[in-house]
Amino acid sequence: MFFTLAVSAATAEACAALTGRAENTDPSLMPVPGPATVAWRSEDGRAAIVRWGSAPDGADGARSFAGTICPDVPGTHVQARTSLARVDPVYAASGPGAVVLSDRAMWAAAVANRLGSPDPDLACAIVNTGFPLGATTPWKGVSALPPASVARVADGRLDVDEGSLGAPETASGASGPAEVAAALVAAVAPLKEAGEPVRLSLTGGKDSRLIAAALVAAGVPVQGRTHGFAAHPDVAVASRVAEVLGIEHEAVTPAEPGTETDVLARLRATVLVADGMLSAFENVGRVDPRRSPALTAGGHGGELLRGGYAESAAGRRAAPLRAAEVLRRLTTRHLGLLRRGAAAGYTASLAPWSAAALARGPLSMLDDFYLVNRAGRWSATARQAYLLRERLTQPLFDEGVVRAARAVPLAARTDGSLIRSAITELAPSLTGVPFAGKPAKGAVPATFDWRRQYGDQISEFFRSYILDQGASGGLFEVISRPAAEKALVPPHADRGTVWALATLACLYSRDYRAAREPVPRLPVT
Repeated sequence: MFFTLAVSAATAEACAALTGRAENTDPSLMPVPGPATVAWRSEDGRAAIVRWGSAPDGADGARSFAGTICPDVPGTHVQARTSLARVDPVYAASGPGAVVLSDRAMWAAAVANRLGSPDPDLACAIVNTGFPLGATTPWKGVSALPPASVARVADGRLDVDEGSLGAPETASGASGPAEVAAALVAAVAPLKEAGEPVRLSLTGGKDSRLIAAALVAAGVPVQGRTHGFAAHPDVAVASRVAEVLGIEHEAVTPAEPGTETDVLARLRATVLVADGMLSAFENVGRVDPRRSPALTAGGHGGELLRGGYAESAAGRRAAPLRAAEVLRRLTTRHLGLLRRGAAAGYTASLAPWSAAALARGPLSMLDDFYLVNRAGRWSATARQAYLLRERLTQPLFDEGVVRAARAVPLAARTDGSLIRSAITELAPSLTGVPFAGKPAKGAVPATFDWRRQYGDQISEFFRSYILDQGASGGLFEVISRPAAEKALVPPHADRGTVWALATLACLYSRDYRAAREPVPRLPVT
């Protein structure tokens, strides 16, 4: 895994200065070891590409790991592309006579000298939605490029051509289950050349089953793995799916809960690994991870085939009103945690989505909201964390698959018929295999999730850390301190929000720079 940063400036001297900053970036800002090396320079000296980390054998060092940032064909300037799902993001920071592009927002912020300019909208989004919205990053002046866009930087100027989201009402050409199934097979077919089976996270649900069927249809060797107790419906149904498809299957029993954990190390690592854009409640991993040699896959992104957030509002009475309520709950459920000015600015940033509901319809707005924000921001950040430690493929985010799915009428996605029919197209033998439901009460051992069930010592740690680090880092200029103190009264009623506040305290105070330092462990109960 390596990161890429491109510089374009009006003069060769300015480009050299920014390139030098990129080469000499503080290693505490990066989740993998260096070194930083200049992979490419333009002949006129006004553009350069710097790589941090080690490129895989045979990789083009002048390209980002996702192939999204690279020199143009003549080799005179830099260009970048983002996909429709935007899971391989590009971040831009512009200043007088210079532009920085990177596939890591924190690196762009450091080189552009933006680390001291926190964006309150990011903190507002993290405590409400759990992920950034639109183009927001933790730093003012550093923004995520839009989905399906092409950026060109030359002589210190940034030009972005934004593409269309390809809404089903306006997409050209008909699409249905057969087209989606064919796009999936085309997306996974290159994996036949990997020389090893794909390790598929297989559950009893729809999404991973669809991927399993596509892999088998493409002739790709597959090994299914399911985490759970033997009596759990997920394990039983996944085993049946594997049997019908003729693939190997392994059930992995959940580990016993540990007695201690390094909460502070988790907070610091999450900010560093996830670019400050996900809460440490998520399992994003640690810095300098040991990379797994296995080729892995899963059903990530299956919601795109079901209309994203529109699925929860479709088919209901008063669907437009229901859609408005879904958006409100998604984006403003913890508005009371914000200070008045921050809340006003954040609420104003949501206005385009309300306008989209009026222009295109509330259900189509929820579909787009999922693609742009949940897929394009949450999944993008989580994907980066995964790629640090494993060779992950996510076929449902493939450009052809997403476009084929969004060309299907929204009603055929929100009612679940698209994904069911696509499975039947690929593997008719799976038609009679039911989807897993919840286990009967007491049928399987109870699982222990310490993130939601931590005890008094971790509660007290969170309270002290959030109030101390939040005050020193300026977090309480955005978050209401009295509201935070109320949320931190034990026992914590909303532990997901406590994790979000702790992550933001770590981000604002820049305590994440100590992510490689050892910390004391705390008992989880």
